[in-house]
Amino acid sequence: MRGKRTKWSGLTAVIIAAGLAAGCDGSGVRDTGAMADREVSAPNSEASADSFARTIHHLNGDTKIAQRPVNIAVPYVGFVDYLAVLDTYPVAAQGMTAVSRNFPNLNKRLAGHSIMDLGMEVDMEKLLASQPDIIIAADDMSDKYEQLSRIAPTVVLPQAGEWRETLKQIARVIGQEAKADDVLAEFDRKSEQYRAKLAFRSDQSVLFVMYNGKEQFVSWPEERFEPFYRGLGLKPVPGAAKGGTLSLESLSSLRPDHLFVINNWSNPIQGGVKEALKDNKVWNSIEAVKNDRVYYLSDPSIAGPMALAKIDGIEEIVNAMGKPD
Repeated sequence: MRGKRTKWSGLTAVIIAAGLAAGCDGSGVRDTGAMADREVSAPNSEASADSFARTIHHLNGDTKIAQRPVNIAVPYVGFVDYLAVLDTYPVAAQGMTAVSRNFPNLNKRLAGHSIMDLGMEVDMEKLLASQPDIIIAADDMSDKYEQLSRIAPTVVLPQAGEWRETLKQIARVIGQEAKADDVLAEFDRKSEQYRAKLAFRSDQSVLFVMYNGKEQFVSWPEERFEPFYRGLGLKPVPGAAKGGTLSLESLSSLRPDHLFVINNWSNPIQGGVKEALKDNKVWNSIEAVKNDRVYYLSDPSIAGPMALAKIDGIEEIVNAMGKPD
């Protein structure tokens, strides 16, 4: 998950989805309209294979899908997350080795499923060998759209789009619209339930950070955690809305009541933050540290824009903060 495809990992403070790109699918259909201006022609997901046929409008144009895809390839590892949430598993995907080593929540979902690893830099020969019915690519491969379309019908989606919309888009491509609706309804039901459970914390501020070592932290724009702040009724830390790099002194000045420290999978700190800063006076002066309200999250995906990150994230937050001190 390094390079362009690791923007959601926490090493950068902001992800900006690439602009809409024009292109053509394997059948030569061109379209330069905005994705939001067009509807996907999608019958009910329970439809038979014969009635499945649909045209998907995406960042690089229109792609016709004749039958429900069975062999799905995703040369962007983030989309594996969405597929797993839909109980669907690709035949080939980017970064499977990195997932197995560093992302326990997704890896648990993938247990028992054989997925060809396309590597961090996608191996096009392996992609071809996987014989996909459909390729769901991210916009960082827009320039390879025609090459991908010669392998199989290809759909290009934003790699850091709004997670609910991305889940629905992927569901339309593979005919799992009803499943996506169920997932989102269950997420909203749990969020409401957990919001009530965390109501006694509503006046206590919460901050999410990742430790980069050398007394440096990174935080994210507040909207990245909107499903937690708004959905669970958590209070953001005043002055931290834009995110960015924080020195230990800057973190201390924010005075968070609760601090979630997310595992830095690409730059692990020996012994973790607790061990690295145990004797640091500034660290030990932070309210959250003094009151034993620092929570360490082993799976870094909570900082990402994917569906599983939100679904598992609300569970981890309520488990950490749901009991009185």
